[in-house]
Amino acid sequence: MQKIKDRRNEMRKENMLVVEDEDIMREALLDYFSDGGHTVDTANDGGKALEKYNLEDYNVMIIDLKLPGRDGLSILEEVKLKNPKAKVIIITAYPSVETEEEAMRRGATEYLQKPFELSYLETLIRQSFDVDVIPTPPVEEPVFEDLIIAPCIWMQADIVKKRRCTLGYQCQNVCNFHSAMMQKEKFSTDPRIKPFLDKLATQSGRNECRYTMSGEIAARACSQVYKCESCELHQTIQDEVDRQIAIKAANRKKLQLKADSKAVVEPKPTRTDH
Repeated sequence: MQKIKDRRNEMRKENMLVVEDEDIMREALLDYFSDGGHTVDTANDGGKALEKYNLEDYNVMIIDLKLPGRDGLSILEEVKLKNPKAKVIIITAYPSVETEEEAMRRGATEYLQKPFELSYLETLIRQSFDVDVIPTPPVEEPVFEDLIIAPCIWMQADIVKKRRCTLGYQCQNVCNFHSAMMQKEKFSTDPRIKPFLDKLATQSGRNECRYTMSGEIAARACSQVYKCESCELHQTIQDEVDRQIAIKAANRKKLQLKADSKAVVEPKPTRTDH
């Protein structure tokens, strides 16, 4: 947590405009970046955004793709005409390959799918300025690719064709997509993903608890160093599983007894009419 605070303090302070029609999202972005020491203005539609931009030269703009009035792409185009160096991040809950390509063609710095981590958005902004001031390293210098797995390991395994990661491919963090995929046995046992899971375990410096890998729980620190046979959590869960199995077995027995009692054939009464 302290490292995150230190990185926020190191980031240069920007003059920002947030253009978002959803109140909750707009206020979240305002509060987060204001707390980080940035000067932040907001607008809830495209027209107001351009009015504010004509009065103030913002060097960072976070713009929703779908807005009342002018949409995010048209705002992006006008902003880049006035200030080509402005950093413009397009955010959207309705991503598509077409709008992403168009946004990048018009000069967007990033195209980010909702929901996303605010800290990740801040990292993208910081890195966009780093690119401006730090020259590209020579080809012969080593690039430490193992620090970040990119793209998604499920894309590398060719199980998923395309997805946009909300964690910046920091796969050692808790990933809901990864957990959901691991819950499906046909994927978690797919031989294509195994090498990447092994690599992920190596990079995170530890093995994963079987319950976090399956997605049953989000994250945990294991006191047994992942020796599952001596794990109290595992034993507790197994006890509950055994209890549920016993309950289901008892219920099935009751239903069977009830069905058997209804199936008893009663003897026909003796006829007395002849």
